[in-house]
Order: sequence, then structure tokens, then C-alpha cells
Amino acid sequence: MRLQSEYSRNVVKVLTGTTVAQALPIAVAPILTRLYPPEAFGVYYLYAALASILSVAATGRYELAILLPKDEKEAFHTGLAAGWATTFFSAFLFLAILPFRHPISELLGEPALAPWLYMVPLTVFIQGWYNAGNFWHNRQKRFGVLNANRISVSATNAGSRIGLAWVLTASGGLIWGTLLSWLTGLVHFAAVFWKKDRKLLTVYEKAEVLKQARRFRNFPLTMVPGSLFNKGNVELPAVFLNMFFSPAVAGFFGQMNAVLRQPLLVVGRAFEEVFKQQASEEIRTLGHCRPVFTKTIYRLGLLGALPFLLLFLFAPHLFALVFGATWETAGTYARYFAFPLFLQFVAAPLSALFYLKEYTRWYTILEFGQLVLVVLALFIGSALLRDPDTALLLLAAAYTIGVSVRLFLLWKLAHK
Repeated sequence: MRLQSEYSRNVVKVLTGTTVAQALPIAVAPILTRLYPPEAFGVYYLYAALASILSVAATGRYELAILLPKDEKEAFHTGLAAGWATTFFSAFLFLAILPFRHPISELLGEPALAPWLYMVPLTVFIQGWYNAGNFWHNRQKRFGVLNANRISVSATNAGSRIGLAWVLTASGGLIWGTLLSWLTGLVHFAAVFWKKDRKLLTVYEKAEVLKQARRFRNFPLTMVPGSLFNKGNVELPAVFLNMFFSPAVAGFFGQMNAVLRQPLLVVGRAFEEVFKQQASEEIRTLGHCRPVFTKTIYRLGLLGALPFLLLFLFAPHLFALVFGATWETAGTYARYFAFPLFLQFVAAPLSALFYLKEYTRWYTILEFGQLVLVVLALFIGSALLRDPDTALLLLAAAYTIGVSVRLFLLWKLAHK
């Protein structure tokens, strides 16, 4: 493929690194399932879910604002605001969890989590600083660094989980492996910062950190709730389907979701990394980002049109062929979601525009509105009509409406 622009080169560069990073966990999965019992994975996934949700709140989402200031000094202090928020939040979390590990574990229905619950604040601390580092190096257009970092995190995660299985019992190897992988990524980011940007440490001012925290106060006030609503949009369908129908229905939906969202994540992340950097640059210089927005929406639409059309036409047959005849139902569900997933494929990388243009309230309102539509669709289809196909068709319609409104508002923002 002929690369005609820096934009294309950067997308391909990030896409390559992300693909390798995503492939490693898939490659070692058969090994891990032989080293750890299912119960260990159950404890690990609960720990990972807690850390993931709490990490959303830890930074106050200040890391998103690192791309916005024109001045490097201001951007540096904005990154420190994210780090400070993470440090205070993690310390509070540790003090809150430590005396109540066993009651919290009992409440969550997993007593085996208690010995590992203290690891959650440490994971949140590392992830928060890691996220700040990720946005800092994105601002500097260090896509090679980001690539190498993702691959090192993934490789450390895979290797340490296998190695620690011989040392630690139960879920300990899985949890420590994840923690070590994030720590590896953070150390790498810190080393690159020290090599290229340490002169900024000489201009550090506590007052400037507080100034940037006040300047971008809308981020913790709006982006944190919006991100939590987004988590609800993703997780609630499986809960409803499992509650009102059989585990098989939830399993079919979960498999469909996992299979289809993984490619979306890989390709979408590559476009998002490049789009948010170039869009922030255009906004700082031009006051808008029409050129890169138009380029990105066109390429995403062109790239996704044929695969999602084929998915709509042949999904049941493809799922039966790849996963076995039992999974044809998951393919039928995939057909329902072909169009909303195509829209999401286009909209997700562009959604960075909400924080790049500081329209964070729009983002929160959209995510809340989407959550209301999702709950209504699932309630009507599951609780009232008691039909899984109807519930999923209504859910697909809810996603279509929500993402269509999002695309319209993003178009308006890009031209504003």
C-alpha cells in the first residue's frame, strides 16, 4: 500500500503495534487456561473490573486535557494534575479498602478476592500515571514509542503470567502479571520522558498545577460521569440477558460482542491515536479541525462499509463455520448489530473531539441519553415482552439512534 501522507504512515504504524499487542494475549490464552483453574480467572476478572472502573475516576480525566494547551509548560502541568489526582485518589482508596477487605469481598460474592483487594489501589495508581504518560507522548507524536510500549506491556503480561504460575497459587499470578505489565509500561514512558523532556522538570510550579486543574475542572465534573455511563452502556446488556433469559443467550451475545469488538478496538485505536493528535494540533493553530475530521470520517467509512455489509449478509453462516453449528445464533445476533457497529466503528475514534474542543458536557449528556435508551430497550424486550430476539433488535435500534446523534454532533463540532 502506498503511503501518501504522515497521517497514513502514523495510522499504519499504530495499527501494526496494536495488532501485535492484541495478538500476544490470544496466543498465550491456551497455555494460561492449562496453568490456572477457572476459579482463578473468576477472581482475576473481578479484580480487573474493579481496577478498570476506579481508574476512570482516579485521574479526574485530566489526562485528556494534556493535548489542549498551546504551551508545553501548561501541558506538562496538566499532566501533573492527572498524576496528583491519581496519587490522592489511590491513597484514599487504599485507606478505605484495607480495613474492609473481607466485608467488601463478601459483598461482591467472592471471598477469595480479599487477599488481593489491596492490589486494586496500587493498580489504579500505576494505570493513572500510565494514562497521563500515554497522552503526553501522543502530544509529542511519538507513535513509535507508543507502539513499543504497547508491545512491551502485552509481552510482560503474557510472560509474567506464565512464569508466575509456578510461584504463586490461585489468581496471584494473573493479578501480579497484570500489575507488572502496567509497571513496565510506566517505567518505559518515564524513561523516554527523562531522556527527551526532563528540562520541563526545571519549570515545575505547584501553583501552575493547581491553575491547570482549575482551568480544566470540567473534565472531572463531566468526563468522569460520562465515562461511567459509557461503562454501563457496555456492561448492562449482558446483565439483563443473563437475568431474564438463559446463560446461553448471554453467552451467544457475549461471544458475538467479543469477536466483533476486538477488530473495532484494534483499528479504531489506531485511528484515534493519530486523529486526536492531529486534530488537537489543528485546533490550536486553525481553531477548528475540519481537514483531519473529513479525512478520518471518509477513510473509516470506506474501510468499514464492505466488511459490515458482508457481516450483515453472511454472519450466521460465518459463525457456524468458524465456531461450530452451535454458535449460529451468535451469528444471527451479529446480523442485528451490523449497522450500529458500523456507525460505532466510524464514531468511536472521532469522539475524542468532545474533549479536544472542551465540549465535555455534550459527551456526558450523550452517554446518559444512550444509557437511558439501552435500559428502555432491554427492559421492554426482556422484562415486558420476554423475547431475546426482540430485546436485541430493540438494543440495536437504541445503539443506532444514539450513535447517529453522536455523529451529527461531532460533525457540527468539527466545523465549529
